[in-house]
Amino acid sequence: MRRNRAALILIAVCAIGCGGSIGDLPDKFEVTGSVTFDGEPVEDGAIVFDSADGQSTPVGGAIVDGKYSVEVPAGRKLVRISASRETGEKDMYGEPIVDSYVPGKYNTESDLERTVEPGGDNAFDFELEAE
Repeated sequence: MRRNRAALILIAVCAIGCGGSIGDLPDKFEVTGSVTFDGEPVEDGAIVFDSADGQSTPVGGAIVDGKYSVEVPAGRKLVRISASRETGEKDMYGEPIVDSYVPGKYNTESDLERTVEPGGDNAFDFELEAE
């Protein structure tokens, strides 16, 4: 179930960028790293790299067991990270209640930036903390 949520987030992010022809796509470079929250690996989440100037399509991928790997066009990127986990409680239908626990300063209000370099190392680790 955990991987299903991450896959759905990834599909939604990719759907945002549909359009244009294959010839219009910029070169992409592998970006890898780890994501922790309060010192613990983020087990199930998503990471999105959006152009800092808003001129290109966001690119995202899943965070699984604290690690991610995404193909990203070069340039300065705004990074948004989200993650959720089950609370141990059930809703009125018996489904697990899920908590999106990463603070807005890392996703909806993110000011995290990284620059993806052609041929560069492009390994970015993120150590997130509760507000």
